Amino acid sequence: MVTESEFAGKWKVIEAMDMVEDYLSLSPDPHLLINVDEKNEVTGSYQFGAQDGYIDGRFERDEEILKLIFSFEGWDDTDLVNGYGTFSFESGDTFLLTMNYHMGDTISFRCQATQIDLTTNADDAA
Repeated sequence: MVTESEFAGKWKVIEAMDMVEDYLSLSPDPHLLINVDEKNEVTGSYQFGAQDGYIDGRFERDEEILKLIFSFEGWDDTDLVNGYGTFSFESGDTFLLTMNYHMGDTISFRCQATQIDLTTNADDAA
């Protein structure tokens, strides 16, 4: 079973399932960066394709599945975008990111973890 701390870190976006094949190549480093603090509160940022922005979220457990539920705000090229999203375990080392744009599309991405742990601890801040 996946725990909250396993969501923390830098996630490489490896597939934009609802976009043209070369969409991710618009960004030099397509990723989702997730910070989880000692209260399991979440902040982070994203960059993929022509988009970049910030997230703010919390965890929810749906039956046995732990999900990160978040709001986001950022830019898609020169357009301001916002909405809500989910980030959850899919299989193996792959997680599914879904972005639901306010009055717009829903786009899903596959992500894999990199080796950066961004779990924060009050003792680390001292």
